[in-house]
Amino acid sequence: QGVRIPTLGSFDVVPTQTQVGNEVVIIQRPVFRLARNLAIVHNLIDDKDDLPGNKELEPMKYAKVATDAFVSRQKVGGCIQGTMSLLSYCLGKGENVALVLRDVG
Repeated sequence: QGVRIPTLGSFDVVPTQTQVGNEVVIIQRPVFRLARNLAIVHNLIDDKDDLPGNKELEPMKYAKVATDAFVSRQKVGGCIQGTMSLLSYCLGKGENVALVLRDVG
């Protein structure tokens, strides 16, 4: 199940065919798609071919994340907002950005 984080972007997996020897294997490739507002503000190209068309992604459940991480919902929202702000700042400065998510994919 994919997830959408407003103002930051969305995470999902996309089935991709890969040739392994004489055999074609389908693997699930993790994909991150930057939120439209960030892409527009920073004049970034939106590669719509990465995600299957019209797939509905579930919004991130801030309350569940907060419960699982033993922090408040406000703390989760603040972390997401801080991450989005830092990402936007780095993109605005033309810096390379690596968003590393442990245990995803």
